[in-house]
Amino acid sequence: MKRMALLFLLFQLPLQAQEETGDPQAVGEKLDDSGRIENEISGFNIDRTITRTGHDFARYMSAYRNLHYPDSDYNLTIYERPSARWGNLIWVTYNNKTVFRRFISPSTNDIRKLAEEVSKHVHEVVLQEKVRNALIDHYDLGKDEF
Repeated sequence: MKRMALLFLLFQLPLQAQEETGDPQAVGEKLDDSGRIENEISGFNIDRTITRTGHDFARYMSAYRNLHYPDSDYNLTIYERPSARWGNLIWVTYNNKTVFRRFISPSTNDIRKLAEEVSKHVHEVVLQEKVRNALIDHYDLGKDEF
């Protein structure tokens, strides 16, 4: 019963803030093209790595991105697949598309430099992808139907 009351209160607070102001922006949400309200959460690097090398790579990449591109409004996911023979396969995805992929040896001393270069490259690729998406005609098909 306590859980039901807590859930009820959690769902009522954003609705009350929206009703008082009449604006969905009041609770950190925005209206998309179809009129639905969606949360405005962006600018994250999601670390899905396993090893120390992968975690260091993700940490350095996030630090560089936060320092040099603080207004970036896109989310990235950093994945890793360790291999005893080849090293660590690290790849970065944006909107379920791989924008960077490379094997990294665990003995690599320049993880920070590599992560900074990857952050620059990924930022350029994402900006190009945004321009490409803005120029595509979506008249006949929905954006998710490609």
